[in-house]
Amino acid sequence: MSGLSIHSISQSLAASHQVQRTQSSLANSLTQLSTGSRINSAKDDPAGLIAQEWLRSEITADHAALKNTRMANSVLNVAESGMRQISNLLIEAKGLAVEAANSGAMTPQMIEANQIQLNAILDSIDRFSSMTNWLGKPLLNGTLSSENGGALFQLGQDVVSSQQVSVPIESTQTSHVGNGSNLLMELRSGGSASLATNPMLADSILSAAISQIATQRGEIGSVQKYTLDSNINTLQDSLVSLSEAKSIISDTDYALAVSNTIRDQILLQSGIQILGLINQNRYNTISLLNS
Repeated sequence: MSGLSIHSISQSLAASHQVQRTQSSLANSLTQLSTGSRINSAKDDPAGLIAQEWLRSEITADHAALKNTRMANSVLNVAESGMRQISNLLIEAKGLAVEAANSGAMTPQMIEANQIQLNAILDSIDRFSSMTNWLGKPLLNGTLSSENGGALFQLGQDVVSSQQVSVPIESTQTSHVGNGSNLLMELRSGGSASLATNPMLADSILSAAISQIATQRGEIGSVQKYTLDSNINTLQDSLVSLSEAKSIISDTDYALAVSNTIRDQILLQSGIQILGLINQNRYNTISLLNS
């Protein structure tokens, strides 16, 4: 049995330091359990923090790129929808031109009636061209044509040209669509390609316009299928991989944290008890010296 010792003060300090270390460890375990994160400050894991912050940056950029790509898809859906309506109108107009060419059976009054319908169709095409928009930004009036740089979409994590795509959306207005030398607007009453004046030219212009709009719709569809949809799939896969990596680095291991918490609670309780005994022993020594 050990006797009373004046060196118990060093034992008290050692026990006190151990209690403090146990309290700090317990507080860290409780923080990990409450936040779900193993790294809550740089001192928890400096190297892990660097990797975690890089992964967080990549994940945030991927989410932004995914949102951008989906918005780009929506923009092109709106543009293609407007073109589809215009294509339907052009096909109807071609039928009117073919009818008007049947001059052996069509009376001037019947041809004029077809012309009135054609004028209304041309007005509708111009209206669709000016009204089709994305959040107030016109899509079919030529502002996004190849001459103006097209519609620029940011699809990647970094703002560099290799991670962007430009999609030209040409004007569908009657003053821009035709067979090269002649335009749709010439099909109006009194025009050089009106039904009463030259139904053959009217048909040629309409056939070219139908082909022109169909080609543009096909180009947009190709961008959506082979660029945007593929990019969405790639970004989704990337997000899964990055999130898994971040989870491995930073997420709390609950089994380990709970185990550490129980251990620290036991050590803390025993440490406080031992510290109390050491302090009592020191008190007894001082009392004996004073007696």
